[in-house]
Parts: sequence; structure tokens; C-alpha cells
Amino acid sequence: MLRRAFLILASCLTMVVAAPVASAAQETPEQFVQRVSEDILGAIRADAGVLSGDRGAIEALVDNKMMPAVDFLRMTRMAVGPKWREATPAQRDEMQALFRQILINVYAGALSMAKDQTLKLLPHGQNDGTEAIVRTAMVTPGKPDIQMVYRLRNIKEKGWRVIDVNVEGVWLVSNYRNQFGSIAASEGISGLIKKMQERVKAAK
Repeated sequence: MLRRAFLILASCLTMVVAAPVASAAQETPEQFVQRVSEDILGAIRADAGVLSGDRGAIEALVDNKMMPAVDFLRMTRMAVGPKWREATPAQRDEMQALFRQILINVYAGALSMAKDQTLKLLPHGQNDGTEAIVRTAMVTPGKPDIQMVYRLRNIKEKGWRVIDVNVEGVWLVSNYRNQFGSIAASEGISGLIKKMQERVKAAK
């Protein structure tokens, strides 16, 4: 169940990309999620390399499409937990790079699920102007809808950025924080980096 949730989660998180538009900073959270989801779904369907799991194509999609719309520094900081404050700038850079690789390894087995999906906005979101919750469902013909929740942060002059995604009750960043935080607490930042390196190497 958890593995399935993460495969779905990976495909959905990768849908969140920022297509450049002049009014991006004025978009509502719902408009942001709707627009970028439709943009990336089209890009996935058009890219045979991504659909076949080609690593180079997936990395290009992540770097060119996902990263501009995600507050990845904050995501990594949240995933590491309180020990992040003890990390040197070089260690922080390395943890971000390793976390990116860990997510890409998950994406590699997930993106083909996105080709037949469409997004539907659901009511009862939240927005205090600084952070927002957008509730959605991924609709796949002949299958039950999959409810997802996006947590967004509003960055001045840039607009909304994703900081976490929930699928089937699992928050991506919170789940990794349970793993990374306990390692960092017991083995320190150096120990966490070593474990992250081992995970990346094992997936290749």
C-alpha cells in the first residue's frame, strides 16, 4: 500500500511545474495547480523517453520542469529536520542533490501512470496568503479517483511553490522526515549523508 502511494505520489509531484506566464505571481493556489498539472501531463504524454523510464529524460523533466515550481530547499530542510541547522553550506548542498536523486529513483517507475490521468479540483482548500492547501483528485478512466493534497508556499514576486504533497494519506516530505530525522539524530549529518549516498547507489 505504501509503495503504491509513493509511486502515485511521485507521478503527481512531478506534474507540478511552472510554465512561464506573466501573471504567475497573481495566480490563486487552485489556478497554479490546475495550470501546471495540465502543462506537465501534456509534456509527459509527448515524451516517449519519460514514459519508457529513460533516466536522462526523467532527470531533464525534473530539472527543467519540476524544480522551478518547487521550494526544494525548504522541502529538503523539512525532510532533514532540526539537525539541518548544524549542517555546513556544503553539506546542505549535498543533501539537496542526494534528495533529488532519491526522488528521481522513485519517479523512474511512476511516470507512465500519468499518461491517462486528468486533474479535478476539490472544495475545502485553505489559503492564508502565505501558505495554502489545494485538494484535488486524479481521475483515471475505469479506476477509482485518487485524492491528493498539495501544500503550497507563496514566495514574494514568484508566486506559489510546492512544499509537500499528500497521496492516500501519506505526506511525501513528512515521510522522509521520519526516516532522515531519526538517522540525523542518532548519527549526525555526516551519517545521514552517508545513508543517503548508499540509497542512491543501491538504486542504480
